[in-house]
Amino acid sequence: MLWKAVLVIVCGYGLSYHMTAGRWGDFNYYTVLSNTVCLLYFLTAFALNARRQAKGKRTVTWRPKLEAAVTFCISVTFLIYHFVLRPEAFRMGNGGDFYSVLNMVQHYAVPLMTIGDWLLFCPKGRLRRTSPLTWLLIPLAYFLYILIRAPFAGDIPGTSSPYPYGFIDIQRYGIAVVARNAGLALIGMLALGYLLYGIDRGLTRLRLRCARRRSAAPLSAKPVKPTE
Repeated sequence: MLWKAVLVIVCGYGLSYHMTAGRWGDFNYYTVLSNTVCLLYFLTAFALNARRQAKGKRTVTWRPKLEAAVTFCISVTFLIYHFVLRPEAFRMGNGGDFYSVLNMVQHYAVPLMTIGDWLLFCPKGRLRRTSPLTWLLIPLAYFLYILIRAPFAGDIPGTSSPYPYGFIDIQRYGIAVVARNAGLALIGMLALGYLLYGIDRGLTRLRLRCARRRSAAPLSAKPVKPTE
C-alpha cells in the first residue's frame, strides 16, 4: 500500500506540471500518456485496497494481467528515452534538459517504481504466451494516432512539428525511414514483452519450487521410529 501511495504521488507530481502550466498539447507525447495510464491504474488499485483495509480485509493486487500491461507500457517510455531520445538530445546539444526533475520523474522514477511493484508485489503465473502480442496494441494505437493526427491537427503546441518524436517525423525523414524506425521499435518492444513474460514464468517456477521445499520439510524432519 505504501509503495503504491508513493507511486501515485510521484505520477501525480509529474503530470501536474503539464496540467497546471496549461500544456495540454503535451498529452500527445507517449511519455505523458503512459504516465497517465500508470496514475489511473495505481490510483484505482490504491483506492480499492484502502476500502478493503477499512473493512478489515487483506490487500490484493488489482487485476495482475492489467498491471503487467501497464508495466510494459511504461517500460517502453524508459527504454526509448534512455537509449534513443537521450543520446539524440546530447548529439543535438540539448542534453542539459536530460537532468531536469520532470524528465527524471517521468522517464526514470515512475517506470522503475512500476517495474519494482510488478516484480515484488504482483502475483505471477497468470500471463499467457500471447500476452506480449496484445501489449503491442498499446504503442501501435499511439503510432496510428500520431500518423492520423499529424496532417490534420498541425504542429504540437510549443514545437515546430506535428510529430512528437523525431524518429517518426515523416516530413523530415520520409515514409521509408519512419517505417524502418517503427519496425525496429516494434521488434524491440516485442523482445521487451517476452522478457517480461520470461521473468513472470521464471518467478512462477521459483515460487513453486520453494513451496514444494516447504511442504517437504516437515516430512524429512519427522523422527524415525526405532525398530525393535
